[in-house]
Amino acid sequence: MSKKLSVVTTVYNGQQYFDRAIPSILNQTYSNFEWIIVDDGSTDATSEMLAKVAQKDSRVKIFTSGHLGRTKALNYAIEKAQGEYIANQDFDDISYPERLSLQVEFLDAHPEVGVVGCNYIVEDENRKERYVRMPATEHDQLIKTMAKCVPFAFTLATFRKQALLQAGGYPDVEGGVEDLRLWITFAKHGWLLASIPENLGTHWVHPKSFFHRNFEYSYRQKQLAGVQWQAIRELNLPLWMGIYPIGRFVYLYAPNQLKSFVRRLLGGSKEKTLEYRKSGVA
Repeated sequence: MSKKLSVVTTVYNGQQYFDRAIPSILNQTYSNFEWIIVDDGSTDATSEMLAKVAQKDSRVKIFTSGHLGRTKALNYAIEKAQGEYIANQDFDDISYPERLSLQVEFLDAHPEVGVVGCNYIVEDENRKERYVRMPATEHDQLIKTMAKCVPFAFTLATFRKQALLQAGGYPDVEGGVEDLRLWITFAKHGWLLASIPENLGTHWVHPKSFFHRNFEYSYRQKQLAGVQWQAIRELNLPLWMGIYPIGRFVYLYAPNQLKSFVRRLLGGSKEKTLEYRKSGVA
């Protein structure tokens, strides 16, 4: 039977994270999916451990690509994916049991929507913060959010493969922020953005993540500011919203204890503070 949904994941040396994405996806209430996992040239025990997972569950399909890098590996995964819908899943994050069911149901009911996100818990090990991120739910507000920040977590977004193909695949550009660049392109092609106002996963921010491992903090902030300007220009947002990418440079030099205040009051981020804990699953 054909699969409506393909989950796509890339992993590089993910041995220590096998207790996160693997059980969270395999135990979803929605079960009719294939899981395309691209091992992007791992040098630890990841390959052997993935092979054992695939032996136990026929939905899991493992591909090895050499070391392509994140965006090339993601595009490689999409080439292999057969589903109408694509669900991103980072290897070091988790999805709650209803995530795929609710997002597939939403896309089925809203054919005009190209990508749907959700609320999620952020476990920020860099700043010792834990909070619920609550994106806007409507397209117009999500578009405006792109002048301020990334509207929702890439790892917990599900979208139409048709929209991705129209966008030309994941943008392979230096500096990351491929998710925000991709959502801008979706909107330019006429697709709506949406988000489900329920907590459907946990996203970890830590020094060993791809983004933090490959790019210095100041460089990341400058790249993000540049893509925020792109959103303002290409989506015809009011020019006064340029204060947000400019404010990114203020945020860059703010002490960690003030960053939450800046995000919420100046950036308009809707968050609910939770008690921080170093490890564990919400």
